[in-house]
Amino acid sequence: MTPGETDRHASQRREFAKQSAATGAGLALTGAVGALATAPEALAAEDREGHGHRLGYGPLVQDPAGILALPAGFSYRVITHSGVTTLESGEFTPSHHDGTATFAGPRGVTYLVNNHELKGPRSKWKYPVPLTEGLVYDPAASGGCTVVEIQRDGRVAEWVGIAGTSTNCAGGRTS
Repeated sequence: MTPGETDRHASQRREFAKQSAATGAGLALTGAVGALATAPEALAAEDREGHGHRLGYGPLVQDPAGILALPAGFSYRVITHSGVTTLESGEFTPSHHDGTATFAGPRGVTYLVNNHELKGPRSKWKYPVPLTEGLVYDPAASGGCTVVEIQRDGRVAEWVGIAGTSTNCAGGRTS
C-alpha cells in the first residue's frame, strides 16, 4: 500500500468513526468487519487479474431507521445508544461515542471498549460517563470509557472502564 493509499484509508476510517459518533450509538456489523476492506470485491481490493470487473459491494441501501446505510446483504445491530441503553449500574450509556477497540475475551466473549469524548464540566452533558468508585481520574471531568461485553449468544452487558477524563480523543486499539 502506498503512503497516499494509507492516508486515504485512515481518512475513511476517521470519517466512519465520526459518523458513528454522531449517531451516539455503538453498532455491531454482522460478519468480520476487517474483511470488508480486503475481500476480493472490496473497494480497497485491487483487480490483480485485470478483468475490469466492478469493485465494491454495490450501492448502499437506505436504512429505514436512518442510522447506517449498508450494501444489500449486510446488517447491523445497535448495541449501545446514549440515553437509551443502560450500564450494569442502571445509569444510561454515556454520549459521544468516539474511538473504539475490540478485544477477544474468554469463551468466545468479545469486549468492545468505547471512548466517550466529552470535554468540559459534567453539567454540560446530559449523559456523562458515570463516576464509578475506584475508576475516576478527575471527578470534574465528564469523559471516559465504557466496556461492552458481547457474548456468543448475543447478550450484551456494559459498564464503566474509566471515568473522569476529558477530550481523550481516540484512535482505538494500540496493541
